[in-house]
Amino acid sequence: MKALKWMLATVALAVTGWSTSASSATAVGPICDTAARVGSTTYYSCSGSSHNALDMSNGTCSVWNHRGMINVSRYYAYYGGCANNCSGGTSCNGGAGNYYVVTGGSGWDFRQLHLNSNVSSGSKTCDRCALGLVGSTGNSTGAHVHADNRQYGTRKTAWYTSVGTTCGSSAYCSNRVGTPTL
Repeated sequence: MKALKWMLATVALAVTGWSTSASSATAVGPICDTAARVGSTTYYSCSGSSHNALDMSNGTCSVWNHRGMINVSRYYAYYGGCANNCSGGTSCNGGAGNYYVVTGGSGWDFRQLHLNSNVSSGSKTCDRCALGLVGSTGNSTGAHVHADNRQYGTRKTAWYTSVGTTCGSSAYCSNRVGTPTL
């Protein structure tokens, strides 16, 4: 009976998008505008302090959809409640602003931060769906999408450096920008 309960619990976790082991996924750019570019990678503004994430924008705020980046259907948990903002500088949600988390196995997760919410915002299972609008909620300095891959809370860079994503790379929604571990 215990074995059957464990098996049913494992199946339930797999169906809802949770897994117990880590695997890689493909991440594409979050903005469907050909002008969207990576503006910050391992170092903040590509020169300076450690950043260990991708910041991507197209120079606009609240105009373009902020899309889910994982190129397969996954559960995006939404953490909102921040007022829409185009210039940042607030500490809402610990500085993350309105954001999403895709949780994987072995302590891995993938996060997308700073979006402005709209009717698309909310927890959901989807494949590259609209999550909100490009914004600057939380502790940010302008409208952009921040994406990072973490294991037990520590940001890792291999997810984007392994595919050669650097400052100036395209952040267009059909362009691969990384292979996060989930």
